[in-house]
Amino acid sequence: MKKNIRFLLFFLMIGLFLSWPIHNLYSKLDQPIEEKQLAALDQIAHELLTFAKKGDLEGAQQRIVELADRFPNQHLPVPIRIESLNAVTQSILAAKKSFASTNVSEQQLLWHATQVRVAIDALTHIQQPMWRSYYPSLANQVQNLQQSAVERNFFQFREQFDENYRLFLAIKPAMSIQLPEEQMVSLANAYDVIYKEMRNTKMDWQVVREALRDLNGSMQIAFVGAEESTFARLMMRPDSPMVMVLSVAIALLIALSYVAWKKYDGEIRSA
Repeated sequence: MKKNIRFLLFFLMIGLFLSWPIHNLYSKLDQPIEEKQLAALDQIAHELLTFAKKGDLEGAQQRIVELADRFPNQHLPVPIRIESLNAVTQSILAAKKSFASTNVSEQQLLWHATQVRVAIDALTHIQQPMWRSYYPSLANQVQNLQQSAVERNFFQFREQFDENYRLFLAIKPAMSIQLPEEQMVSLANAYDVIYKEMRNTKMDWQVVREALRDLNGSMQIAFVGAEESTFARLMMRPDSPMVMVLSVAIALLIALSYVAWKKYDGEIRSA
């Protein structure tokens, strides 16, 4: 009996460990054509950013041209707002134009490559998109802006605001794909208030500080507040690997319970 239990445990544990790679293989084989094409675009966008970081502008230009040719014909597996689709399209076209120019700095080209990369990623990685990883940088920048607003240091504030707004614009198309429209409007309104005050001959620092508080709150909601836990999101998906692993674990528990019951029943009968 003990030998049978060990064999049963051995094979069930093998099944448990193999459930993840089997799930990955099944997912790839069963992947719709639209998702396969989108995954190919994601790889091209990844190579675009990699080449841009390395300073290989020729390789990066080839990738952005390929993206610009293929993206308009791409059928998305999930519907998105027309404004979001236009934002992604415009980011690709702007990057293509910049890489074709000889008067654009490498830093600006890297910004365009980042914007495109993060936007395409948002279409393919619903659970853990790249744009969420920028929250610590954005939050830290907003804190610095709040401190400069308290000190009423205009020149420092303007420099910090330009840096923060530039980062926001880099990930804005990606954010618009996955966030509700009202959250994007809330973020845009806060930035608009600050920008208008900076253009005035005399800034109203109280208005700026209030706008920064609104901006900070909107960012917390966008990046943290409305985000479900990764485990919960995975468990809700019908094709979730967690569901498969859990199913194997339940099967293991049932098998062990059955073996234990048979052993107990045998001992009772022989008593």
